Amino acid sequence: MKNLKLLFLLVSIGLVSFSCGNDDDGDGGSNTGSGVLIYGETEYQLKSGVIADYGEYFDGIYNFDISLVDSGLRTVNGETIPTNDTFSGVYFELYTSNSQDLEEGVYAFGNNTEAGTYTYAEVIIDATFDDDYNYFDINSGTFTVLDDGSSYEFEFEGTVSNGTSFSGYYTGSLVSVDYSSDLGRPATSNATKTKVLFN
Repeated sequence: MKNLKLLFLLVSIGLVSFSCGNDDDGDGGSNTGSGVLIYGETEYQLKSGVIADYGEYFDGIYNFDISLVDSGLRTVNGETIPTNDTFSGVYFELYTSNSQDLEEGVYAFGNNTEAGTYTYAEVIIDATFDDDYNYFDINSGTFTVLDDGSSYEFEFEGTVSNGTSFSGYYTGSLVSVDYSSDLGRPATSNATKTKVLFN
C-alpha cells in the first residue's frame, strides 16, 4: 500500500521536472494552506499538502491520494521535501467518479473500491526520512471535500486501529502530481493542472 512517507519520496522525484526558477537550497516559500489535525489530545497545525492523481483505477473510478502535513515544503537540489526534520499528518487514498479532480462530497471508509470511498488511510506521527515512524491505520470515519480546484477545503474525522480518535480540516492549495502514466493507467484530461510548489 502507498503511504505518506512513500508519497513524499515519490513527490520528491516527480517534482524535479516541475521545478522552476532557482535551484538554490532553502525554503521553497511561504505555506500554502492552513488547518489542524487533532490526534487524541494533541493538535498538529497543518501547513501544506499533496494531491496525487493515479488515474483510472477501473471502469469509471478514479484514484486521487491526499497527504496533509504540519510542515511547509522546500526544494533542495531539485527535490521537494518537508521543511521540518520531523513531521506529522494524514494520508487518504480516495476514489471518485470524476476524472478531473476529487468530487465534492463525503468519502466514507470501506472495503469496496467505489466512488465516494477510501479504502486505505493513515495518521502519521513524528515521521522522519531517516528512520521508521509511527503510523496508525484509519479504520473508520469520513473525509469530506467541501471545495476543489485551485484551492481545496477538506474536513476529516474517525478512529485509528488503536482506538484513538482523530479529526481536522485543511484549506488551501496543494502540490499536484500525476502518476497515472507511471502505473500504465490513462492520464486524466486534467493532468497538467496546477503544479504548486508551495511558494
